[in-house]
Amino acid sequence: MKMKPEKNQVTWAITIFFLSIAIMLAYYVIFNGISVVKTLSKVIDSLSGIIIGVIIAFVLIPLTDGIERKIVIPIYHMRGYDISRSTNANSKKRKQARKISVTITMIIFLFVIYSLFRIIIPELIDSIKQIVRKFPEYEKQINEESQLLFESNSIEVQNFINSQLDRSYVSLSEFLQEKLMPLVPSVDSFFKMASQGVFSIIKVLFDLVVGLIVAIYVLNSKEVFSTRGKKIAYALFREEFANEVVGGFRFIGDVFEGFVGGKLVDSVIIGIICYIGCVLLKLDYPLLISVIVGVTNIIPFFGPYIGGAIGAMLLLITPVKALIFLVFIIILQQFDGNILGPAILGNSTGLSSFWVLFSITFFGGMWGIVGWLVGVPIFAVIYAFISRITNILLSKKELSVDTNDYDNLAYIENKEYKTLTDEHNDKYNAHKEVGMVTKLYHNGRDKVKNVVEKIKKKDKPEEK
Repeated sequence: MKMKPEKNQVTWAITIFFLSIAIMLAYYVIFNGISVVKTLSKVIDSLSGIIIGVIIAFVLIPLTDGIERKIVIPIYHMRGYDISRSTNANSKKRKQARKISVTITMIIFLFVIYSLFRIIIPELIDSIKQIVRKFPEYEKQINEESQLLFESNSIEVQNFINSQLDRSYVSLSEFLQEKLMPLVPSVDSFFKMASQGVFSIIKVLFDLVVGLIVAIYVLNSKEVFSTRGKKIAYALFREEFANEVVGGFRFIGDVFEGFVGGKLVDSVIIGIICYIGCVLLKLDYPLLISVIVGVTNIIPFFGPYIGGAIGAMLLLITPVKALIFLVFIIILQQFDGNILGPAILGNSTGLSSFWVLFSITFFGGMWGIVGWLVGVPIFAVIYAFISRITNILLSKKELSVDTNDYDNLAYIENKEYKTLTDEHNDKYNAHKEVGMVTKLYHNGRDKVKNVVEKIKKKDKPEEK
């Protein structure tokens, strides 16, 4: 007689198996956290070319779709091929159209990159040469300013400043001899570092080539990835859960495509406006400063401050120009934060300023500059996932998913919401003394809410 396990027993066995694996993984992560981080860093480093390619693809997807929809498909339609709809009869023509669109996209992308380097790099080199060439003048001006400062002060102040300079010189000498000199590499280690630098350059070039190849493949086959992913989801999970998985990945794609692409466009526009403003204000090194401001603007929240500080330091030899630049940057960033940024990015992340700051700090601490760039969309996905799970669990308990309903909430009893302003609600430390203004505000808001609910009930058609 064969023993056949019941369905509940199989479910419990699978649950216990996966729970055991989760506990072992948690134990390993807790007690071997450093090795886990190192392993993840190695994995990310080994996949850097693929990551670069995926990022490039996300940036170029809108351009590819626009070229295909507005140029290539109409040309095929004029020739008598309706490839706007996916059918077996026109599958070859659709693949041809996609390859043509991707080819045009990559040509435009490479041409833009080449043009930027062809125009910007010589100007940047000239700006750096000017800074180096004017350095003796800067030094002379600083000495003159220091001399005037000494002459305009008393002997006691000069003696104090000289003593502080002597003490700083002694500290600097000790630091150079005891701390820095032992770190100076020997001949063997120097060649080793040089070889590592060469290999690093080769790896960067290799990652860029791999990234371009991956970007072409992703752009050419993005529907294939989506189709196979959906197939796997519906094969592994229940229909309802599979719908959630597919919708979640669609949301991830929209967030990354909207944020990364929009942020790059926003930063390019800010860099161009900054260059025009620096030229009109007759500031030094306009192109160098504009490139710095545009690049750092990619970093959310902290980027504008970093770019403004670096630009002001370059102009600091002329304090008036540095001050003018800081005022200009503040105005420019207000324009970006309140007008240009929302117009381009919209609400692509759905995060408040606090969570943007948190995500930049957290992921920046983990991954450095890369964390600054991708931390916001990654956390936006995590935030949306937690919000979605929370709403699902509340719906199953037949509780409200509206966040505003929990603003003045004291506790819930038998699915009835008790407010903090109700003097009779004294359970769970809910009763507390509130100010007259706060009490009037909450009471007024509750009355308005009740009136709105009554109006909605009256507007509903009566069931016959």
